[in-house]
Amino acid sequence: MSLQPRSFLLLFSTVLAFATLGCSRVPDDGVRFAEVTASQPITIEDFSGLRFTDKDGNEIALSEVMTRDYLVLVITRGWYGGVCFYCASQTSRWARRFDELDPYNAQLVVIFPTETDEDAPKLSELTKRIKGGDIPNEDIPYPILLDINLTGVDQLGIRAELAKPSTYIIDRQGRVRFAYVGESIADRPTVDSVLRQLEQLNR
Repeated sequence: MSLQPRSFLLLFSTVLAFATLGCSRVPDDGVRFAEVTASQPITIEDFSGLRFTDKDGNEIALSEVMTRDYLVLVITRGWYGGVCFYCASQTSRWARRFDELDPYNAQLVVIFPTETDEDAPKLSELTKRIKGGDIPNEDIPYPILLDINLTGVDQLGIRAELAKPSTYIIDRQGRVRFAYVGESIADRPTVDSVLRQLEQLNR
């Protein structure tokens, strides 16, 4: 049986899309993040002095939570009257693919910026979105820390309607080995992009 021209074109387009993106890169929630091949300029070389707050109100230095050779630091937009769809999508994808960090001896920490102490409880809204959003997860395998009063955001120079979504890779000495600061709330690197950067660092 021969395919009609329109049917053949649709089939060809579908096959081409999967061949180009790969199954793992087709987002379940319809969001496509950036395929990043290189670091942006690194404006702050040492992150060892950055301090955040855990859900119990304890102040923690980033160096205190680092147990592996590399730490992937994902800074979300934060609480801006709600949890943005892109923050929920990005952090949910990392929850699903967290185990893929193991071959690179890497870990992940997510930062949730808030302008005030009063907004700190809104962290629970992000955890709900990660667990029960469009990409469900039973557990969140990485810590989520608060950046209250945007102290860390200001140190990094990424304030813009709370925070520009940013992703960094930091080594055990606190040195930044990769940086990507989004120009919009949807501008974030894919999980695959970050894993490729870790692969290069491990060569």
